[in-house]
Amino acid sequence: MTETTTAIHLPVVRPGVVAWTGDNPFIYLKTDTEGAWSSLSVYFRIAASKYGPGKAAVVVENPYDGAAQGAARLVLTDNVELARFLVRDFVSKFVLFRPSPVMDDLEYVDGATFEQILDGNDWTETATSGGRSVTMTWRKLGEPFAVDVPGPESGTGLHEMFAVFRIAGGGEVSVDGRRLPGATIERDFLNGRGQSAGMAISETWVEDQ
Repeated sequence: MTETTTAIHLPVVRPGVVAWTGDNPFIYLKTDTEGAWSSLSVYFRIAASKYGPGKAAVVVENPYDGAAQGAARLVLTDNVELARFLVRDFVSKFVLFRPSPVMDDLEYVDGATFEQILDGNDWTETATSGGRSVTMTWRKLGEPFAVDVPGPESGTGLHEMFAVFRIAGGGEVSVDGRRLPGATIERDFLNGRGQSAGMAISETWVEDQ
């Protein structure tokens, strides 16, 4: 008789400090498919961080033109210290935001309230505070898939990133009732192609060891 053994796979505990964990959907728009990005927008719903939980809607219109008149460069949040940390240590280091000369000049508005509307595969997040508003909508969200991005390849180059993604078929952003011009475009994303809008769900950034 041959004795068989069953391998036991123990849970893996990742070393390193968790910088934050939560959701981080994005919408990047262009008015000219061959030109620069006309706006870069990200939304955060943070469950845990060293600055506590909180939400933030970040919109950077005309991100590469520091002299653009009337451009929306706005952050609506219910935890301004957390929002500044996310913009300073994460958003401003993401590859599309790095060339922007305006990341230190964003307008932060605290005390925001947030509303989420789910309609089939469409998802809308709205933030309002003091007469200001940001609305982001993701259309035709695709099937979820999981990723583990090593530190050197992550957006900061300093953190391992885990997340579940759902790529959208399109997206739109409005600031104070004005819909931002442009549309999403198809681009390289991770190991495939997808529109420049999507949901990053259960996203966790761990300091690389």
